[in-house]
Amino acid sequence: MQTITKITAQKRRGRYNLFLDGKYAFPVSEGTLVKYRLLKGLELSPEDVTTIKDAEVASVANATALNYISHQPRTVHEVRDRLRQDEVPEAVVKQVTDHLKAIRLLDDAQYADILVRDNLAMGERGPRQVEARLREKGVHPDLAAQAVAKVAPEQWQTVAARVAKKAARRTLHKPFKDRQTKIRLALMQKGFEGEVASSALAALALEPDREQEADLLTREAAKQWRLKRKYAGYDRRNRVKQALVRKGFDYDAIDAVLATLEEEQ
Repeated sequence: MQTITKITAQKRRGRYNLFLDGKYAFPVSEGTLVKYRLLKGLELSPEDVTTIKDAEVASVANATALNYISHQPRTVHEVRDRLRQDEVPEAVVKQVTDHLKAIRLLDDAQYADILVRDNLAMGERGPRQVEARLREKGVHPDLAAQAVAKVAPEQWQTVAARVAKKAARRTLHKPFKDRQTKIRLALMQKGFEGEVASSALAALALEPDREQEADLLTREAAKQWRLKRKYAGYDRRNRVKQALVRKGFDYDAIDAVLATLEEEQ
């Protein structure tokens, strides 16, 4: 048997040092002190010491988990990973997460609903990307799909419109066709299906600015003409034309500007 000869407070609030037979033994939390009624003079068997140490590991793990979830919602998977970073035994990890689930501080279904709600309010992810994000966070695929399925189509359309408007501002000085392509691509990359992407693009009611388009084409054609100067004749013309087509310029307009460049040569 060993006897508790001294208990001293640490600088960290709620933490104490336990001394057995005059020697430092191990630290404990205030909760462990109270739970096991640890007082100076109390005798402890080896089994008692093991039990207290195990309880302390669980207490620290529980505090770590509570602190981790206090800043923002977390999934069960995220909390498990956080505890494993501290090399918490798997049995304790399960004990802590099961307890937090039981008192509803960990709830993956609720987490999924919150993430979806926040995305609808301020985010830019489409349904496919939201579902993928939830799976990355460790939410079961069925729960992720259910959370996404609760959202009405018109709500996704609102998010798509947000993405489309942002992409439209970013591509303001692009050729009209190229601009449309890039906006649609931005929507698809954010996880919106073709029909929703088309609807969001149509809602922008974009119209080509003929004067701006002509100016862009003239400048880009001159640039490409210089870049392809090591080629001659039809080969040079064809390479410049292909580059301009990839930029989204109109075929007839390209032919006209190339004819001008050839005349000026």
